[in-house]
Amino acid sequence: MTAALPVADSTVEAHDATRRAFARPGAWWDGADRLRIVVETRNAHDPDLGAEKPEALTGDLPPIAVEAIHGIRNDSGRLTRRWFDELIDMGLQPEAYVELVSVASSSVIVDTFAQGIGRGLPELPDPEPGAPTFERSDDVVDAGAWLPIKREGRANILRSLGLVPSALKLFFDTFNTSYYMRPNAAFSISRPQVELVASRVSAVNECFY
Repeated sequence: MTAALPVADSTVEAHDATRRAFARPGAWWDGADRLRIVVETRNAHDPDLGAEKPEALTGDLPPIAVEAIHGIRNDSGRLTRRWFDELIDMGLQPEAYVELVSVASSSVIVDTFAQGIGRGLPELPDPEPGAPTFERSDDVVDAGAWLPIKREGRANILRSLGLVPSALKLFFDTFNTSYYMRPNAAFSISRPQVELVASRVSAVNECFY
């Protein structure tokens, strides 16, 4: 990775692994659709960007998935239970929604980091063949959230993707390299400084969480 600022090898490796993971079949979306989710997430943020699909990628996402991506990417602070229920009523499976959130959110981490250090959007690999596994967890509970969440966990953000374990792993494998959740994490700033930066960025972006 060429950048004006030094980047930890662990971050480079994690983000490269995330891009490769996008191209592999997941639990509820195949590799081609997962890459389409990434491309649509990029275009939802900047329609003029004209994010390019890998050459091997053809076809489009279902309109209901596009609606979900645009809401999550651009209007997350104003999403409502009614909005979510309408997605489900129109045929988006809760498990597919969880994986879509994971892929879209992970792509934002990778893309924002790359652009922040002066690189363009990272190239995406070609999709890998294979069908979704339709994996879901039975270790979930109805806790009054929009969908079943992981029965136990240190924080609700960890529990929220628990319905699809591979979606939970994808997001936090990406997220943990940029935050103080890894054991023995080596950062140039302290944990309180990390929280200060994160809080300020969240405020500027009107982040609901």
